[in-house]
Amino acid sequence: MSDSITLKHETIVTVKQLLSESRLTIPEYQRPYKWNQHNIASLFNDIKTQSDKPAYRLGTIVLHRPKDDEGNLKNFLNIVDGQQRTLTLMLTVMAIIKHYNLDDSTHPKSKQTIREVLGNLTQSVPELAEQQKFASDISVYNLYTNFQEILRIISRGELGIDHIDFLLNKCQVVIFILTDESEAFQFFDSQNSRGKELFPHDLLKAFHLREFDTDNQELKAKTVAYWEGLDDDKLAKLFAHHLFRIKHWSQRKSARSFTKNHIDVFKGINLDKDHLPPYAQTLLITKHYIDQYNASSHRLIDKQIMPYPFQLDQTIVNGQQFFEMVKHYHTLIQKIKQAPFYDDAHIKLNNTDCHALINTDSRCCSVVLCHHILNTRASAIIHTLNTYSEGHRKGDKYTRNLFDNALIYYIDKFGMQDLSQAIETIFIWAYSMRLTEYAVRLSTMDNTAKSYDGIFRIIQQSISAKEILVTKKPSINETAVDKNNKPISEDADSTSKHYEIYKLFKHLNYIV
Repeated sequence: MSDSITLKHETIVTVKQLLSESRLTIPEYQRPYKWNQHNIASLFNDIKTQSDKPAYRLGTIVLHRPKDDEGNLKNFLNIVDGQQRTLTLMLTVMAIIKHYNLDDSTHPKSKQTIREVLGNLTQSVPELAEQQKFASDISVYNLYTNFQEILRIISRGELGIDHIDFLLNKCQVVIFILTDESEAFQFFDSQNSRGKELFPHDLLKAFHLREFDTDNQELKAKTVAYWEGLDDDKLAKLFAHHLFRIKHWSQRKSARSFTKNHIDVFKGINLDKDHLPPYAQTLLITKHYIDQYNASSHRLIDKQIMPYPFQLDQTIVNGQQFFEMVKHYHTLIQKIKQAPFYDDAHIKLNNTDCHALINTDSRCCSVVLCHHILNTRASAIIHTLNTYSEGHRKGDKYTRNLFDNALIYYIDKFGMQDLSQAIETIFIWAYSMRLTEYAVRLSTMDNTAKSYDGIFRIIQQSISAKEILVTKKPSINETAVDKNNKPISEDADSTSKHYEIYKLFKHLNYIV
């Protein structure tokens, strides 16, 4: 049997055959290499525990062999799915070569044995590794640290020659080689939609790369670069805690958790397709106008770039624009959450200094949110929420998420118009729930957000900011009771869990 991969739609090969394939390439748009020492230990533990079996399957690898403009197959294979395992296997062979010092021409018995086990991998794997290019610092760092960890495992004798022989000649992978990129990503999508190891946003990435209708790998890599610069936890929170909830709550739908069953929320229309429906014409015109404007030679003179006017209510545009949308909203949310404080001399303040000014009713401490200076009342609200001593509690995190998402939704639709008044309206709406509910749970937040008289429905239906600002704001009666049948006023002392919120309500005249 040849050590190289035969070009078939599907085939089963050994690890040695896989690593003998000189055409393997990590495309620039791939996510960074993120396996860690835990993944390494798990892989080698599997090898050792399964080494008494005639064969062991390591999983599936999806490869895409692209075509040139004339339809001829190019001579390389993009790894669409299986990058993490493939690179780790390459690192393992590199570590074996280094540990046994196979570059040395001496021929002790152990060295001769390992040469026989490796075969042509002593030449093919270093050459294959040399071909790969990694723009991500994350990939470079993880490759280096994992190589060192594998070296330590081999030097400790935990991966002996018998284990190495089993890994290379008895461990197998299922290879799918597809010549259509769309088909390759569709296959990746279907293979992984039931897996536990992928986040929903991983499936979205595969879908929108498939919809990215261009052979320009440099453009793909550049567009996806911001996405790849974020770790999985940040991407997961962006979708689950913000984008998904805002989109669902604005439609009065539940949004308690974002799973693989909900990814269609972030799939829309491909503007490169023929026969677009009438509603998509506006999206098409806007996209091409902005692309043409930004590509004009005049931009080299005036240095102006027109951003795409993304809207959370808007139909998702598949492909390139999806990745640009993610960058837009992650950047916006970071600006909103990290709004700094300044005094009247435009000097940035820390929380302690700002707290002292606000507590003395000074008017020279202001929040600057997205380059917009908030008034004293809105600044006090943002400061209180950022320094609130009980903000770490689960119920308070739910309440803060309600506030943050309503503010994001407002800014997304109306920008900075009447922002200070909007912050006050949203704060009173969201934190009335915190004061009047004995316990705020995920269901409490969700039900409040999607309610008919909730702020999300109001923002969604409003055509001007004024409609939101004149909405009747809830006020809390001093004698109102919470679910513990205890008057709020009796609980409103300096030892109360929600004293700081209650005090701010009272200061803003919403306790009657």
